[in-house]
Amino acid sequence: MLDCTLRDGGNLNQWMFTSEEINLLIHQLDHAGVEIIEIGYRGGSGSNRSTQVGSVAKCDAEFILSLPQELRYSQYAVMVIPEVCTLRQLEDLRDSCVAWIRVAAYPQHVQKALTYVSVLKDWGFKVCFNLMSASYIEAGKLAMIAQEAEHAGADVFYFADSYGAFHPDDITAIVNALKNKTELPLGFHGHNNLGLSFANALRALDLGVSYIDTSICGMARGAGNLATEQFAAVMNKWKRYEGEYELAPILQLSAYFLEKVLTVPMTIAQPEIICGLNNLHYYYYQHIERVSKTKGLDPMYLGYRIGQLMPLEVDADFVEKIGDIIQTEQGSPIPKK
Repeated sequence: MLDCTLRDGGNLNQWMFTSEEINLLIHQLDHAGVEIIEIGYRGGSGSNRSTQVGSVAKCDAEFILSLPQELRYSQYAVMVIPEVCTLRQLEDLRDSCVAWIRVAAYPQHVQKALTYVSVLKDWGFKVCFNLMSASYIEAGKLAMIAQEAEHAGADVFYFADSYGAFHPDDITAIVNALKNKTELPLGFHGHNNLGLSFANALRALDLGVSYIDTSICGMARGAGNLATEQFAAVMNKWKRYEGEYELAPILQLSAYFLEKVLTVPMTIAQPEIICGLNNLHYYYYQHIERVSKTKGLDPMYLGYRIGQLMPLEVDADFVEKIGDIIQTEQGSPIPKK
């Protein structure tokens, strides 16, 4: 289990975790036996453009030195987006307590990310290659990228359901394709837009995936991730899987986060479902909602039309243009989706 609360969960609070919250999370997860704790981004997020962010959005040297330096069970990881973080910015991590670096890339940025994998592996890190928006690539192409990651020296290949669009049969197709092309251990990062993050994770485990991302209370953008506390509970109860965690520290942590950090549970409603059904980044929804209101459009249909184009980045002007096209179309009934 890799807990990514501080990194992915930070999208909800601009990574404004207090030192008390950070240290409590690390202490409780380590005590519970969670294998990897992702402490944030080095150099920033590639999709959240907020400028007023907390320390885990950057993970600078001072912040890393402030963390507990020796853990009983867990290891630290940071995520790196090559588009916003240079290799030079990573050099000081060689003398830090960080054991894992997760190099994350969208499909159009794979080649640059592979260079990072090779360099970071030479520096002595354990390296994950994380392919984001895996739902934009057919399984065979995704497997070819995994093969390239293996050749570059990656220790793990992750595929991320960034938009919460996968169902279990998609997981089956992807994992089978991956296993035909690579010997790398596999990891899965799921989002819960359609309520399927747990079902997808279990299907992945059944097929031999050995790394699963979670977050406390499911904390992440949109509908969130698979909840750490739920995953740990099921791993303890269902002996079908190898993995058992000390549950009490995790449950205490989730109760604290729900009261002090998250304040309300993660929800699955129209915004999350529209994005999940139409394979869209959650940050698109604010533009879909605005354009639908101003132009009198059905947000589901606008989301459908945008999703058919598989846009490479969130762009407000792009949503406006699609809205204009729909408005000018004559005699075209809105299909039910």
